[in-house]
Amino acid sequence: MTEARADAPAHGSAPREPGDTRLTLAQVLEHPALGPRDLLPDRFRGPRRVTGDGWVGFATRLERGEELSLVQSLMAANRHVLDVGGGIGELSRAVAARIGHCTTVEPHAQLVESMRDEAAEAGVSVFAGTAEDLPFPDASFDAVYGAWVLPFVDDVGKAVTEMVRVCDPDAPEAKIVLIVGGADSEVLGLFNDVCAPVSGDPRDHHGYLLATAARLLAERGFGEFSLHRTEASVRFAEEEPAKRAAEAATVLTDFWYQLHPGADEVRAALEPALERHFAARPHGIGDQGAVLVARPGS
Repeated sequence: MTEARADAPAHGSAPREPGDTRLTLAQVLEHPALGPRDLLPDRFRGPRRVTGDGWVGFATRLERGEELSLVQSLMAANRHVLDVGGGIGELSRAVAARIGHCTTVEPHAQLVESMRDEAAEAGVSVFAGTAEDLPFPDASFDAVYGAWVLPFVDDVGKAVTEMVRVCDPDAPEAKIVLIVGGADSEVLGLFNDVCAPVSGDPRDHHGYLLATAARLLAERGFGEFSLHRTEASVRFAEEEPAKRAAEAATVLTDFWYQLHPGADEVRAALEPALERHFAARPHGIGDQGAVLVARPGS
């Protein structure tokens, strides 16, 4: 998906110039980046439960250069940026390298301590906390972003509302940025096609998360949107194909199901599926992303 543009203005809005990439809420909700509409659920499937170790095992194999560059460019004109769900701190450090400083909040104590080891030198301030209860006053930041955080929150509505609360809508470059799995994500495809049938989980439809977030953002005054696409991949360098598939199955199972009683069954189902995947794409699993940018407006 390239950056999307609106060919016609919404009813009652001002005409837009050729090349204007802004989208209305209605155009976001109809956009193919949100994935197949016939599979769109009518409610949140519930959060994924991930451990600190499970996230580290996945994230340390994740090659996300394009995603880092996109977030850096989106934040280049901002001065007070919040990263919601900092993880291992890769995006926070990238933003700090561009603008001088970044604040991040992370719920896992293990990851908070890990980030703090190098935070001061990198220009990153690290706080413990959740997306649903951000530990900052109103309008503390001129930009807030959450990369791959919505699938893991308990309450999508509270998380988005909190992001709006701490973002100053009067700042010249005010924006809220959300990144989730794209409709063409190979990682999500493996979860939905292989893991969910074994574990009994509902399918994971990240387009539902973006649609829900977009509605909430528009209701709260952040109704000027754009959509972008990013490429990332989870890399497995093991030379022996069977070993590579086994390692990838372990990493993905620990990421999604480390504490699940059916983890062994999921791992066993993933191995042959990954052998087939690696026959076509030998060392990577695509983690393509969809990026929603919301700015104040209607």
